[in-house]
Amino acid sequence: MLHRSIRRFLPLPLLLVVSASAAPTPLDEDLARELPRIPPTEAADAPATFRVQHGFSLAPVAVEPLITDPVDASYDADGRLYVVEMRGYPYPEDVPTGRVRLIDDADDDGRFDSGTTFLDDLSWPTAVVPYDGGVFIAVAPEILYAKDTDGDGVADVREVAFSGFGTSNVQGLVNGLLWGPDGWIYGVSSSNGADRVVNHLDPGADLIPLGTRDFRFKPDGSAFEPVSGGGQNGHAFDDWGHRFTCNNSNHIRQVVLPADALARNPDYAASTPIIDIAAEGAAAPVFRISPVEPWRIVRTRQRAADPEFRRRLPPNELVPSGFFTSATGVTIYRGTAFGPDYLGNAFIGDVGGNLVHRKHLAVDGSTFEATRAEEGVEFAASTDNWFRPVNFRNTPDGTLLVLDMYRETIEHPASIPEPIKQHLDLTSGHDRGRIYDLVPADFEPRERPRLSRAPDAELVPLLADPDSWWRETAQRLLIERDARDAIPALRALAADRPTALGRMHALWTLSALGGLTAGDLLPALSDAEPRVRENAARLAEPLVADADAAADDLRDALLALARDEDPMVRFQAALSTGVVPGPEAIDALAAVVSEDSGDRWTRSAVMTALDGRADALLSSLIDLPGFLDRPEATAWLGELALLVGASGDRGPIDALIARIGHPEARPAVVLAILNGLGEGLRRSGGDPAVLTSGPAGEALAPVFERAAEAASAGGDGPDRIEAIRLLALAPSGLALETLPELLDGRQPSPVQLAALRALGDRAEPEVGPILTAAWRGFGPSSRREATEVLFARPDRLSALLDAMQSGAIPPGQLDPARRDQLLQHRDASVRGRAEQLLAGTSASSTRAEVIASYRDALSLEGGPDRGQVVFRKACATCHKAEGFGAEVGPDLATVTNRTPEDLVIHILDPNREVLPQYLNYNVATVDGRVLSGQVASESPTSITLKRAEGVTDVVPRDQIDEFASTGQSLMPEGLEEEVTVEQMADLIAYLKGLQGG
Repeated sequence: MLHRSIRRFLPLPLLLVVSASAAPTPLDEDLARELPRIPPTEAADAPATFRVQHGFSLAPVAVEPLITDPVDASYDADGRLYVVEMRGYPYPEDVPTGRVRLIDDADDDGRFDSGTTFLDDLSWPTAVVPYDGGVFIAVAPEILYAKDTDGDGVADVREVAFSGFGTSNVQGLVNGLLWGPDGWIYGVSSSNGADRVVNHLDPGADLIPLGTRDFRFKPDGSAFEPVSGGGQNGHAFDDWGHRFTCNNSNHIRQVVLPADALARNPDYAASTPIIDIAAEGAAAPVFRISPVEPWRIVRTRQRAADPEFRRRLPPNELVPSGFFTSATGVTIYRGTAFGPDYLGNAFIGDVGGNLVHRKHLAVDGSTFEATRAEEGVEFAASTDNWFRPVNFRNTPDGTLLVLDMYRETIEHPASIPEPIKQHLDLTSGHDRGRIYDLVPADFEPRERPRLSRAPDAELVPLLADPDSWWRETAQRLLIERDARDAIPALRALAADRPTALGRMHALWTLSALGGLTAGDLLPALSDAEPRVRENAARLAEPLVADADAAADDLRDALLALARDEDPMVRFQAALSTGVVPGPEAIDALAAVVSEDSGDRWTRSAVMTALDGRADALLSSLIDLPGFLDRPEATAWLGELALLVGASGDRGPIDALIARIGHPEARPAVVLAILNGLGEGLRRSGGDPAVLTSGPAGEALAPVFERAAEAASAGGDGPDRIEAIRLLALAPSGLALETLPELLDGRQPSPVQLAALRALGDRAEPEVGPILTAAWRGFGPSSRREATEVLFARPDRLSALLDAMQSGAIPPGQLDPARRDQLLQHRDASVRGRAEQLLAGTSASSTRAEVIASYRDALSLEGGPDRGQVVFRKACATCHKAEGFGAEVGPDLATVTNRTPEDLVIHILDPNREVLPQYLNYNVATVDGRVLSGQVASESPTSITLKRAEGVTDVVPRDQIDEFASTGQSLMPEGLEEEVTVEQMADLIAYLKGLQGG
C-alpha cells in the first residue's frame, strides 16, 4: 500500500515548491524544556475555549468516543449522520483504521447519542455522500459504494464503483463528494488527480482520462466525466449552482468556466477555468486567538531575535501566524436559522490557526467577489490548539455543522525538523474528535426529518423549502426513485412559482427525470429572478441543440438573454449560445461583447461558443462603431484571430489578412490580428509561414517592415515589445536580420526576452547558432529563456552541444535538471554526445554540502534593502513579493514564518520535496517541439504550462506527442552560482521582513 495522507488539511507556508525538514537546531539547546506537550481540553470544557461573533455559539452534537477524527459528514433522509473518520493520520498503517460511523439522535434532543461502525478497514477515507439507502465513500484509489440492507447499521454491501485516483502524493487525495443541482454527484480530484478512471458500475465503459480536473458522475454509473475545478480539500455549491473551492492560502476560488462549454470549441484553450475571488488576495490575513505552538516558536526563534525585523513589524507579526496557510472545507451557508445577512456567506476553516473564517459574496460582473465579514477578528476561533475545523455541512435545522478533527498537531511529518519531532507525537488525538452545531442566539430547531418513506407528493413541495438541506434531499429522493409520476406536480410547481428556488429545483428535477420541455423553460427565461434566468439558460442547451421546430421559440428566448440587464445572465447566455447555429448567434455574441468587453471571463465564455465561426464575430466587432477605440479591443481581436488561425481554414485567414493588409489599417489592430493568427497556426500544428507567402505575404510586407523599424528603435515600451513579437511571423530574411541584434547584452532585459521568444517561435535551423553566439551577453532571466528555446527543438540541441564542445558555453552553466535532460534524452546521438561533454561536470558537492557551505549566512546581519535587490535579480522570474515579480511559484509573503535555516534549505535544495502543482513537465508536440513548465491548468482541449517570467504555453491535447513529469521542481538547483553567502543573508533578511498576506 502506498503511503497516503491528508496533507491537504495541513498548514503549508511554502517557499518555492517545498515543505521539508529543517536543519537540526544547535545541540546545546534543551528542546525537551522548550517543547512541552500541549494538553487537550476535554469535550465538556471545549465550549469555554471558543470566541464566536454576533451571539453565535458552537454547540457540541457529537464527541469522542462516539466519533473520532471527523473529516466529512452527510445526513441521510431521516436525519442520521454518516461521519468519515480519518483515524490513521498521519502515518501509513499496516491495518487501516479509517472508518465511516453512522450516528443517530435517538431522543431528538439535538445531540447524537448512539452509533454503529457502518464500514471500517479504510485507508484514509475522505468523503461520503448518500444514495439509494447507502453511501458513496471516497477512499483513494477508489470510490466505494456501501449499503446496509438488513437494518443493523452496518454495511453488508461493499463494492468498488470507480477506481484509478492517484495516491502518489500524500497531500492530494480525492475528496468532496456532493450532490449537484443537476442530479449528478461531484467530487474533487485534488492534486493527485487520476490518469484514467475505471467505471466499475459500467464494465463496458471506456477508461476516462481525468488528470487534475474535478469530476461528476451519475450515481447509477451510467456516466462519469471530468469537470472544471482545481481545489485541494473541499468544494461547495451556492443555492444557484455556482461552485467554489479552496487550496491552502487560496482560501476561496470560483469555478467559472464549465468543462462542457470549453469542449464545444476545440480551437479555444482557456488558460484556467477558476479564479481567486478573495478581495484581500489569496493569502489573506487571519486573526487566531490560540497561542503559537512551542515547536513553531523554536523554528522561528531567529525571527523574533532579529532587531531589524522587530523594528519594522508590530509585535503580533513576530510570531509564525497571521495569514491563511491551510484553507479547507469551503462551504456556502444556505439555511434560514442565521438570518438573511448570512445567507450565501462562505465559511472556511484554517486548521493551522484554529479558526473559522467568514466571507460575504457579491456579484462582480460575471463572477463573485468575496470580502471579509468581520474586521480584525474571525467569525469563530478557539484558544485551544487542538481545535481543527476541517469541514462544514448545512443541516436540516438550517444551521451549520463544524467538523473538528481535534488533533494536537496537524502538520506533515516531513515539515517538522527531526530534533523537534522527537518531542512531539503526531498521532496524538487519534482517539478524539468533535462535531459542533454553529447556532445563533435563541435558536429553535426544526422538526426531525423523516423523508425516506415520504410519498413523492410530499417531496415535491419541499423543493421550495427555505432550507437547502430539505430542497436537496427531496430532489435527491425523487431522482433516486426515478419518480416520473411526479412530473405533473413538478411542472405545476415550476408554473405556480411559489419561490425562485422552488422554480429552479423543479426545473432541474424535471430535467433529471427526462420530463423537461420547452414549454416549461420559456417562462423561466424571462423570470423576475436573474439567477433563475441563468439556470434556465443552462437547462435550455440540450433542447435548443436538438434544433427542431418546437425549440425555435426557446432558441430566440435564449439569444435574447445576450441583452439581459444582469452580467451573470449575459455570461451564461454567451456560454449557452455555443449550442445555437446560424448568424443569429453571432449577433447575440456581439451584443454580449458590446456590453461586457472589459470582462475577461465573458471573453472566455464567448470564445467557447465560436467553434468554426470566430471570423464572423471578428468582422462584426471590427465594424462595431467605437469598438476599436476601446482599450480592450486588441485583446478581443487577438484571441479571435488565434481561433481563426487554429482552424487552419485558409479562406477565413486570407479574408482577414485582406481586411488589415492596407496602409490605413490601425497598427495595433494589425499587430493583434497577425500575432493571433500566428499563434493559432502554431497551436494547431500549422505553418505560420503561410502569412508571408503568396498574396498574403505581398499585402503584409509593409506591415513587417514597419515592425522591424519599431523593433530596432530604442527603449523597452510596449509598442517596441509588440513589434518584436510580430517579427516571429515576418519573412525569414527580415526576422533573422533584425532579431539577433536585439539579443545584445546592452539591450533592456524585456527586449532580450521578447526577441528570444520571437526566435523560439521560428523554425529556421539558424536559431540555435544565433542563441549560442549571444550566450555570453545574457543575464540570468535571459539565459533561462534561451535555455528553454534551445531545448525546444532537436536541431537547437545540436547547436548547444556544438557550443559546449567549442567552449563557447561551459557545460557547468547548465543547471542539473537540464544536464539530466540531456543525459536521459530519447535520441541516442544527443545522449551520447552529452555523456562525453558532461563527464566530470556534475556538481562536485551534494546539496547537503552546498547547504552546509551557506550556514555562515545564518550568523550574518543581512540588509533587507540589499536583499530586495537580490530577490529581484535571482527570484523574481518565478516569485512575486511586494507586488514585484512573476506569479509562477507562491507569493513569498507566505514564507515569513519559516526560520532562516528553513529558507536556506528550501532555496538551495528545491527538490527535497516537491508539491504536485509545482512539478516541472516536459511536453513533446507532434511537430517536434519540446516545451516545459508546471501545469497551470487543464481543460478538455488543452494543457497550459507556466514557466519563468510567468510565460505560458497553451498546448492543444491533439498536438501532444508525449507528456511526462521530470519529477523535479520547476525551480532549478544551483542558485549558489548566482547568490553569494553574504547575499543569501541579505535575501533572508528581506524575505523575513515581508508582510504576510
